[in-house]
Amino acid sequence: MKHIKVLCLAAAACLGANLAWANGGHFAVDDAGIAPGGSCGMESWISRVDSTNTATLSPMCNFTGGSEWTLPLVYNLEGSELAYMGLEYKTVWLDTGRGPALAFDAGFMYNRLARDFEEYYINIPASFQALENLTLHLNTGARHEPDARDTYATWGLAATVKTVNGPVLIMEYSDDDRYDPLIAAGARFRVGATRWTMDLGVAHDTGPGDNIFTIGLNIPRFF
Repeated sequence: MKHIKVLCLAAAACLGANLAWANGGHFAVDDAGIAPGGSCGMESWISRVDSTNTATLSPMCNFTGGSEWTLPLVYNLEGSELAYMGLEYKTVWLDTGRGPALAFDAGFMYNRLARDFEEYYINIPASFQALENLTLHLNTGARHEPDARDTYATWGLAATVKTVNGPVLIMEYSDDDRYDPLIAAGARFRVGATRWTMDLGVAHDTGPGDNIFTIGLNIPRFF
């Protein structure tokens, strides 16, 4: 169950590109931005939880300019098989440039091995650029697990700091009414002169005490 928790948290955190240094990628706390209209991109990451290695591909598209669709695919590298797949819809309710900004997203995760829906979720991300190099994010939402017949609240806090000539630093805390809190930190590096970025992150699941190590590659837009 602890692996399912981490997989779902990772797959639910999807791409956002409007605000400065949006979180996106494998980070559990989402931002209140979406990709530019008429563009498609992809985020991918590999995570190690205890002795389990997973790889996630998360392609996304903004077809109309007002909303974004994401298709997270989670692979179990130990068994070389597709374990989870999902679908997420995200739209921006309020965008004032530097902030505050408010968005809404909803989606589900499907357990391909068990042939059953793992969870349904909604999330309301809010972002605010407090300083020139500091952006704050707040998430509130709910998750429903059909097997457990349980619905519970979710929330998270994150801070994104842009250094002068170095990487972007991301620190976050996420929790809910069922599992134990997740504390994470990471760094985002620009890949050469491209718009691509690389993520290095570590998270700590305070319940079982596991550490989650992640490396990711983000492609904001293909065209």
